[in-house]
Amino acid sequence: MVGIPRPELRDAARAWLGDSPQGAATARLRAGLEDFLANRYAGAADHLKQVHAIRRRYFGDDRTVSSLNDGTPGPWDEGTLDAAASASAPVEQGRLLFHLVRAFHPDRVLELGTNIGISACYLGLGLRYGSCGRLITVEASGARLQLARQILDEVGLTDVEAIEGYFDQVLPDLLDRLGTVELAFLDGNHQLDATMRYFDLLRPHMPSGSLMILDDIRWSEDMLDAWGRVSSSPEVSAVADLGRTGLLVMG
Repeated sequence: MVGIPRPELRDAARAWLGDSPQGAATARLRAGLEDFLANRYAGAADHLKQVHAIRRRYFGDDRTVSSLNDGTPGPWDEGTLDAAASASAPVEQGRLLFHLVRAFHPDRVLELGTNIGISACYLGLGLRYGSCGRLITVEASGARLQLARQILDEVGLTDVEAIEGYFDQVLPDLLDRLGTVELAFLDGNHQLDATMRYFDLLRPHMPSGSLMILDDIRWSEDMLDAWGRVSSSPEVSAVADLGRTGLLVMG
């Protein structure tokens, strides 16, 4: 990862709330960030702590992802479980996802990049304690997806649709089947061209007022370029740059 400077998540959220105009386009985004900063858990504190603990459980685990189960390994699965857990949503990022889902009340949440399922747990808990919508998560590595399903089951999120496949191959048919997506979390294939493709594929399926979340927008100069392009799209009505994470409210 390129060391591009970025503000801390909470500092960036406070700054955005202080600087951004109020109005219909930003109302749900403001509500989610205010709940995040105020540490409001809506009764979900124990479940959130459970997810935090599951992630920590794999720290220091030097087993490779490919050796853990019989899921089809991806080309990157010789990495360790420690690395996979470290790359998963940390506590503050996970809480942010939880609060954003609760604030936007989506019927359908789509995650691109399941990894081992930690961020999917936060998204799923946001649905459980909010809109009771549906989560669909996509991951190219069958080995990671098998572990993710086990972790989701452990948290009690047994109704998540977990799809194995490369995004470019899966997305067109999946989006046609879903029709609309009210919240999308893009957290895989951090390349300029790929990010722009996924943005363009998702745009027609995301109604006005829906939320697109891009993770690792400062992963590289390419990702920062991609963030600049999508955040200036005329189809975006509100933007929040939170350092690591970019938020787009679709117009």
